[in-house]
Amino acid sequence: MEEKICQSCGMNMKSAEDFGTNADGTRNEEYCLYCYQNGTFTRDVTMEEMVETNLEYLDHWNKETGNNFTPDEARPMFREFLSTLKRWKKE
Repeated sequence: MEEKICQSCGMNMKSAEDFGTNADGTRNEEYCLYCYQNGTFTRDVTMEEMVETNLEYLDHWNKETGNNFTPDEARPMFREFLSTLKRWKKE
């Protein structure tokens, strides 16, 4: 399976269980199970709130990537990255 990233939070979706679901119960190919279920977003959040949510998982992300970013270092990087994703991209 080709690895995809959630177009809301940026999570790597590595297995079928990681994907969200459409209203008809089929797998949604763009969003993860934490962000999208039954055809709707699970949380009504701003991009800035999503940045802060992602920072809660910074230790895990640092461990996976071999980095050692502080929240102050990671915040602008997350902001820039999320702005490229479908949910947050400005038209």
